[in-house]
Amino acid sequence: MLNKKFFFYSLLFIIFLLATLPARTALNLLPSNLGLSAKGVSGSIWSGEAASVSFNRFTVNNLVWSINPLHLFTGKIGGGVTLENEQMQVAGDWKIGFDSAVYLSDVEADVSAKMIEPYLPMRGTRIEGDLKLQLETLEFDPEQGPMAVAGDIQWRKAAASIMGPLISLGDFSLRAETSAPGVVELVALPAENVVDLQGSMTLTWPSMLAVDISVTESVPESLQSTIAFLQQGPQGRRVFKQELPLRR
Repeated sequence: MLNKKFFFYSLLFIIFLLATLPARTALNLLPSNLGLSAKGVSGSIWSGEAASVSFNRFTVNNLVWSINPLHLFTGKIGGGVTLENEQMQVAGDWKIGFDSAVYLSDVEADVSAKMIEPYLPMRGTRIEGDLKLQLETLEFDPEQGPMAVAGDIQWRKAAASIMGPLISLGDFSLRAETSAPGVVELVALPAENVVDLQGSMTLTWPSMLAVDISVTESVPESLQSTIAFLQQGPQGRRVFKQELPLRR
């Protein structure tokens, strides 16, 4: 009986320590070789904020987080987070499973398009503009990739170039949803852009992006040479259909 009481009160004491452990103290306990540093840290590990956090030369500012301990009973740890830096602003709910799977919900993000340039399948491509992501849900498994995705992506004030000068394109809107585990369909929605983009793209994790889109032939003169290599389709449109390898 005494051992049970000792275990019970010891467990309560550990929970109390974790619940009240200052975030700054927890940060100081981490190994120095992680490459993680933070400034202006306040609050606890369960609810706090930091003026800036850096990890391997990547920095975010005004980080605010919360952790809901109830998620632990589902085999996950999670809560809410907001963060920003010069190229992005993100807010939403998150969970990470003990199997390293990531779950996001109700995420809103504003990101500079230049941030994704290194991951584009066509080398030499430059893009500019503002990306707005409204993510209803995302489940990402480290082995199998995206297991569930539902959300909208907008590319505002878009501009792009492939080995040439940047050309203003207008606005684009895409709907993203999983059609099978590891397969994400991106469907072009009506939007005001100079190429009248239609069609879809299929991302098959982790290797390929299959593109099946068409654009109008009635584009500005600055784009005439760009669409000239596309296959001629019906109703005055040009078609681009190709499978592109993903760069990771």
